[in-house]
Amino acid sequence: MLCKEVLKSMARNSAFNSVIVLTVTMLLVKILSAIYRVPYQNVLGDAGLYAYQQVYPVVAIVAVLSLNAIPSVISQFSSEYANKVYRLLSISSLGILMVLLLLSGFIAKLMGDPALTTMFRVSLLVLLPFSFVAVARGELQRAGDMKQIAISQLIDQMLRVSVIMLAIYLFTRGWSIYESGMLSLWGSFLGLSGAWLYLKSKKKTIKPESRLQPNELKQFLLLTLFYALSYLIMILWQLVDSFSVLNLLKQAGYSLAEGRELKGIYDRGASFIQMGLIVTTSFALVLIPLLAESKRMMRLKEMNHYASSALKITIIFSSAASIGLLNLIKPFNLFLFKSDTQALTLAVYMLAIIFVSLIIMFTAMLQITEDYAVQGLGVTVGLLMKIVLNILLIPRFGILGAAIATVSGLIVYACILYSKIAKGYTWAFKTFLVRWTLTLVLMSVALQGIVLLPYSDRMSALLVSLSGVCAGVVIVLFALIKFRIITAEEWMLLPFGDYIIRFMK
Repeated sequence: MLCKEVLKSMARNSAFNSVIVLTVTMLLVKILSAIYRVPYQNVLGDAGLYAYQQVYPVVAIVAVLSLNAIPSVISQFSSEYANKVYRLLSISSLGILMVLLLLSGFIAKLMGDPALTTMFRVSLLVLLPFSFVAVARGELQRAGDMKQIAISQLIDQMLRVSVIMLAIYLFTRGWSIYESGMLSLWGSFLGLSGAWLYLKSKKKTIKPESRLQPNELKQFLLLTLFYALSYLIMILWQLVDSFSVLNLLKQAGYSLAEGRELKGIYDRGASFIQMGLIVTTSFALVLIPLLAESKRMMRLKEMNHYASSALKITIIFSSAASIGLLNLIKPFNLFLFKSDTQALTLAVYMLAIIFVSLIIMFTAMLQITEDYAVQGLGVTVGLLMKIVLNILLIPRFGILGAAIATVSGLIVYACILYSKIAKGYTWAFKTFLVRWTLTLVLMSVALQGIVLLPYSDRMSALLVSLSGVCAGVVIVLFALIKFRIITAEEWMLLPFGDYIIRFMK
């Protein structure tokens, strides 16, 4: 079978194995990133989670640029180019740091909470080690040394989470939510500094050389933007919320304390979405190297086959995770965060998993064909939709309006990307979509029956949640195998797919 032969050849390729190492590491990092929010909210409350999430997008943007976007760009060019980029990043990051430090008080007021000023200033410190870490990872990626990148990322995340745990403890000893949030953001700086020290020991120095030429600068900025887009989707939407949600809630008549609590409850959704994306993105992106190889070899029929498989698998796992969490949001919310308030808001928010997963897959396909303009159009229109709907819906529906605005903006973004993708590929999904929709309906009916079981505390909510998860997994697997929604060839592209094939036989 052609698919198996391609996979075997790729498995023998050391570069591909290195990518697998980095992918597994990034999954571990995503899991840690999703989980730490639970004890954070449990101890500091929704107001504490709100304070951290208000400033978190600054740290997240730097993390994406230093781990994913800039290294991917640098890996395509020479060491001389990397040195030029290092010069640019060193100067620009220090300049941005100084300007934002001066404007930090004003920015915190724009967010609607001047008490965030110190937290915002501390978050900016990640710009200090940023330039070296980004360029060093790019040089290692060009050399195919993904192991060192993975180790640096683990060091970064372990230091960060350790400091966050310390901040949680100090809150129990009398610190305020803002003091604990400030220390948590120190953790991001210390984590990236730990990665800097490790990479410094592996690569002695990077010499800033002459500046990038205008055409090189334009190329660098363009490639960095579009490599970052798929990782920045939810971060950009959260950044809009940081500047608008609290202000709009206050305009609607909520006090600062009430607004902080509501925004904190809304921010719980980020943890659920992260957990949903851990599964969907890891399974779907396994197929992207195959797609790139098919294009390089000009095997258009094979390329179309892999694209169809990638999209189908993305739809299956993202919608299963999204609809499953949507149905189980009340018991999950009670078990993880001690209350099931704003369940409708979080249920609507869970739909974001489907469209973020599709956007990630579409973006990867468009990068392979170098269709960058439509990505810029998609994210711009999607963000504008999010901003406009926040303004229109939050005063009318409260925090539920923010969830509706988020999902609506993502739908528009995904549709714009799909309009371009559909012109280059042929899909045969009619039968698949009917069968899969019926499967989701059946799963929803079963899960709604399960959530009728009595639960009033965290332990009973856990039992109901686990019962729902088990029932959902059984129904989905049964449908996938019985109705052959995923073909045998497609199962071989997924982890443990060979075991499923044996079971099907």
